[in-house]
Amino acid sequence: MTSSNDRCCSKVTNMKSQFFALLVSTFFFASSSYAETPCDFKGISVGDKMTAAEIMTALGVAKYKMNPKFPSWEERQPIVKKYGLSASAELAEWDIGPYCDDTSCRIPYGVGVGNDNTPVNVFISFRQGQVTEIDVSFGETYWEEILPLLDKKYGPNWTVEHDPNMLITDLETKKYTKLERITLTSKKGGKNPKTHDNCQIWATNLDVVFRHHDPSGPFHSVFVIKLVSNNF
Repeated sequence: MTSSNDRCCSKVTNMKSQFFALLVSTFFFASSSYAETPCDFKGISVGDKMTAAEIMTALGVAKYKMNPKFPSWEERQPIVKKYGLSASAELAEWDIGPYCDDTSCRIPYGVGVGNDNTPVNVFISFRQGQVTEIDVSFGETYWEEILPLLDKKYGPNWTVEHDPNMLITDLETKKYTKLERITLTSKKGGKNPKTHDNCQIWATNLDVVFRHHDPSGPFHSVFVIKLVSNNF
């Protein structure tokens, strides 16, 4: 026969168990929420509504141009023939410096990341005021230095692909260099905690198959955060 003391102790034990289970559940939910992979770079997240001025302020850029005039096609021809179309556009952007237009902002220099202030080139596109993509590019020599920063902020959960035979062509000399391309893709992507928009996140140590000719060096790496569209 169960005594009243036994029933009392059993009731107290059950209450403690329920309370402990509630604490564990609350902690797990909070931890999962806290561990959500972000979709931002330096406080700018895909999904956010931001003006060009707000974007540049967030990146610490005090002086920039709005809708700058690019060199004409005729003016670019010597560079296009020598280095190619993409390289000529990159060099023109370096000459212009930080700028914004109706759909994007570009900072070819002046933004640093990490304790060593590693220089990166930032391109942010937006549509109707909503940030849709963030591209952060940098010289491939900084790839190993940038990787720990990506792991720290976006988590170590990457799918890693290796292509040991990527050919990078120099359009000026018509010669190519064979290098290993490494591509990282976030397994679960990220989420904007304010707007609840999702994003894709990926990075690669070699962005294109042509040699670059701007001050970032001949080979570029890139890190991309892209809004997952709900318009389907």
